Amino acid sequence: MAHLVLLVSMLIIVACSASEPPKSDINSDVMAVDSIQSNQNVNSNKNNTEMNSVSDNNGNNNDDKGDDFRSHWGQMGDSEKQYFINQLNKNMGTSFDFKKMNENPNELFSAISDLQNVMDIGALRDMVPKSDTKDTFELIQEQSSGELIQEQSSGYSVPALDFFATNKSDRFLVDFEDIIAGHPLVGANSPRPHNDAQVYFSNTDSRWVNATQPEDYPPIYAVADGYVNLPKLSFYNVVDHSNSDPPWWHVAYVFTLRIATDDGSNVEFLYQMEPYMIPDLVGKPKDFYRQFIKVENGQFVKKGDILGYMYVPALEEMVGNKEASSHIAFSLMKQPSTVFSPSIFSEDVVRQFGDLYRNPSEGWGSKSFGYDWNRARGLPDSMGWMISGAENPFSDNDLGVLIHDGIKDQDLDHRAMVKPQDLGFESDRILYSEFGWGNTVLRDIEINGDWQLLFAGMGGPMRLTFSMEDNGQMRESKVFELREGQNFRLDHKDKFTGNADKFDISIVDANSWGWSLAFADAEASYTVPGTTRDIKGVCPPGCPPSPNPYKLKK
Repeated sequence: MAHLVLLVSMLIIVACSASEPPKSDINSDVMAVDSIQSNQNVNSNKNNTEMNSVSDNNGNNNDDKGDDFRSHWGQMGDSEKQYFINQLNKNMGTSFDFKKMNENPNELFSAISDLQNVMDIGALRDMVPKSDTKDTFELIQEQSSGELIQEQSSGYSVPALDFFATNKSDRFLVDFEDIIAGHPLVGANSPRPHNDAQVYFSNTDSRWVNATQPEDYPPIYAVADGYVNLPKLSFYNVVDHSNSDPPWWHVAYVFTLRIATDDGSNVEFLYQMEPYMIPDLVGKPKDFYRQFIKVENGQFVKKGDILGYMYVPALEEMVGNKEASSHIAFSLMKQPSTVFSPSIFSEDVVRQFGDLYRNPSEGWGSKSFGYDWNRARGLPDSMGWMISGAENPFSDNDLGVLIHDGIKDQDLDHRAMVKPQDLGFESDRILYSEFGWGNTVLRDIEINGDWQLLFAGMGGPMRLTFSMEDNGQMRESKVFELREGQNFRLDHKDKFTGNADKFDISIVDANSWGWSLAFADAEASYTVPGTTRDIKGVCPPGCPPSPNPYKLKK
């Protein structure tokens, strides 16, 4: 989230360096792509002096704003930079080259300043992805010396990162029988990126409800040989949501395992345990989570060693809305701030993970359901989906899925899909169904009697429209819409066509993310995910002010 603030700050800097665009140039939801064609080609021969002397319409020099922009750009990891450039190209019709712009942020600053006359700055801010784990890794870097951990005692030197391209780990971070859902790292080229992977736990499992000591809870394993890094805030790392309405926050405990190097920098496997329980709000000591970490800072561990245990709270101990879900976030992170897909696991491990995140063991109606489970719904097997070259640990190539060495993966099918029979109706109650990718028109559909509809879109923008005859005239009804930047969504609708039993359906899916629909009789049962939890959390509303160290520091 700290880097989200950086990106928004950068956009504000650029916005302030240009005149306010005319009201007629701005659409509240859609940026004016057609009108920027003349601004697409940036003169790459401009020198730094010219770039640094851009002036606004009042004649004021923008040197300070340019310096601020370059400073923020320098603090970002490559994955955030890649995503930022991707979204500019995707939404503005530009063709910026990431490597070129990364090497010369002056050129990027000038180019974005030019675009201010035709773009909605608020819409561009919405393109920035959310990350809870980036703050964590930044804290770890601040609290570490930055030097390589001493390896003399063990005699083990971590390998280069590309070792894991062909030498995959068969030890997942948890046992599959202990988790109920998950999602891979959702990359910068996806509809809505999230730059860590997650595994989820059941808050109603009797094993955890009746547990009395750390060893009774799910063990957390070393995924490879390496060295433990514990930050000072390892047992009380604040994950801040104070900008939500209503505001809230929760506490994680965290450590990393240094398993490789890349171009002279450490590569660490991040473990961030997020139970969604704040110890001091439920009568537990503030350092409650310390006992769940079983390793010391700098300790050498072997693959399969137990590093700690995952505390899984009862529902009544949890904070967050009803769709919060206890989980571990994990990823590969290269110092100081580059996020990689955690694609170091064997094909068998990835297959088990994919089976679980497409089919949660407690079902989509689980009381422990979290909205974030939807990030993986219908995705193919992978530890990283729709990743950019900056998120690829083994090469600079964009990939739809990353399971192997990054080469064989180029031929794998990356398309996402939830088949109609898996949307939520019982198969024998389905009256009509279809699925596909891309723009489609389904003609002359006829369903007699009363019915209900489930429609799933894998990513936005997407729109579903019904066309039918009404009193001798054709009318259209927009039933479903996913906006740009939204990921999987499942919508339910009861029959709304009145006496019309025959209609056409038009689906606009310009990016071919994928869609699926199923009609069932009106009496067919269907449980909306996230509606079965009958216990409210401790907060929100009423959470105390967040002690987020970033907010306090700034």
